[in-house]
Amino acid sequence: MIEIDLSEFEDYYLERINVQFLKVRKATKRLIADIRGSLIDIKVCMDHFLGSADKIDQKSLRSLNLFSDRVKGYVDEIEIPEEDEISYSNLMDMISSIKKLFKSINEIARKSLPKFQKEVQSEIKELNYRTRKLQKKQAILDTFLRKKYGDVKSAEDLLKKVPKLFTLKENIQNTKADLEDFENLNKEIKEELEKFNSELINIEKNVLFSELDDERDKLFKLKIKINDEIRFKKALKKFKFELDKGAITISNIDLNYLRDFLKDPVKILIKESKDLPKFSALLIHLRRIIEESHKLNLKTEIRDKTIEQINKIFDDKVVHENIEKYKEIKGSIDEIEKKVKDAGLTVKLENIKNQISSKTAKLEHIQTDLNRKNNDYLRYLGALKEERVIIQNLISNILEEEIKINIVFEF
Repeated sequence: MIEIDLSEFEDYYLERINVQFLKVRKATKRLIADIRGSLIDIKVCMDHFLGSADKIDQKSLRSLNLFSDRVKGYVDEIEIPEEDEISYSNLMDMISSIKKLFKSINEIARKSLPKFQKEVQSEIKELNYRTRKLQKKQAILDTFLRKKYGDVKSAEDLLKKVPKLFTLKENIQNTKADLEDFENLNKEIKEELEKFNSELINIEKNVLFSELDDERDKLFKLKIKINDEIRFKKALKKFKFELDKGAITISNIDLNYLRDFLKDPVKILIKESKDLPKFSALLIHLRRIIEESHKLNLKTEIRDKTIEQINKIFDDKVVHENIEKYKEIKGSIDEIEKKVKDAGLTVKLENIKNQISSKTAKLEHIQTDLNRKNNDYLRYLGALKEERVIIQNLISNILEEEIKINIVFEF
C-alpha cells in the first residue's frame, strides 16, 4: 500500500495517470496541435482577405475590416488547453467553442461578404477550405474522445471528488476551533454562575432575609387558614347569581364588594376597618336569605353547614382576629423589607438574580450551540471517512494499486 498526504495527492495522481494513459495523452496532444494549426491558418487567411484591400472601395473596405476583425476575434475566444490543462471537460469546451466559431463565421459572412464578394473569390475559397479542414479535425477529436478517452475521463473525474476532502478537512478544523471556543465560554460562564450563586447564598443567609422568609411563611399559612374559615363560597356564588338575574332583591347590598370578595376574600377583608362591616353585612344578608327562603336551591347539608359557619364567624370572631393578625404580619414584612432596602441588600440581591438569570440563559444558548457544533464535527468526520474510502477504492480500480490518503489536521 502506498501512503500519500492529501496535499500531495493531486500531483502524484496526475503524474500516474499521465504515465498510465501516455498513448492516449500523446494522441490527444497531436489532435490539439492540429486544431491549433488550423485556427492559426484561419487567422492567416483573414490577413489574405485584407491583402485585397486595394481592389475594394472605401465603403466595402470597412465591412472587410470588420469581417476580418470579427473572425479573428472569434478564433481568439477559443481556449485551447495547455499540456497540463488537458482534460475531457476542457476538450469538450474547446469543441463547443469551435462549433460556435463555424456558426459565427457563417453569420458574419452572410452579412459582410456580399459587399466585396467578387474581389475576394480566391480568399473565400481558402476560408472554406480552412474551415472544412478545421471541422474535420474537430470531428476526429470528438470521435476520439468518445471512443478512446473514456478511461481517461473516468480517471480525471475522480479528481473532481478531491476538493470535497479539502472542504471537509477545513470544516472539521473550523468546527473543532469553534468547539474549543464554545467549551471555553461554557466553562467561563459556569464559573461565573457558581460565583453569583455563592454570593446569592451568602446574601440570603443574612438574618433579615431569614426573618423575612419566616414572616412570609406565616402570612401564607394564615391566608390559607382564613380562606378555610370561609368555606361557603358555593352559597355566595349562588347568592350573587340570583342577585345578578334579579331573582333576589336587596336594596343595600354591595354587588361590587361581593364580586371582588369571591375573587380574593383576604385581599378584600384587609382593606376593611377592624370590625369588617361590609363583610358582616354580607353574611347577614346571606344568612337571612338561606333561613327565610329556598331561592338559592342549596342542599340541606350545605344550607345547614353555611349557617353554622356564619354563626361561628359572628360568635368567635376568628376571621376578624386573623385579619388583624394578617395586617400585623404584613406590617412586619414591610418593616423588614425597608431594613433590607436601607442596607442595600435589595438592589444587590436583584442585581445578582438578574446576573444569574442572564448567565443561565446565555449558558443554555451556548450549550445548544455546543451540541450543534459537536454534531457537525462528528458529521464532518463521518463524511470525510466515507468519502476517503470511496476515493481510495476508485483509485485502486484505476491505478490497480492500493493508495491510502493521509489527512493531517491543523488543530
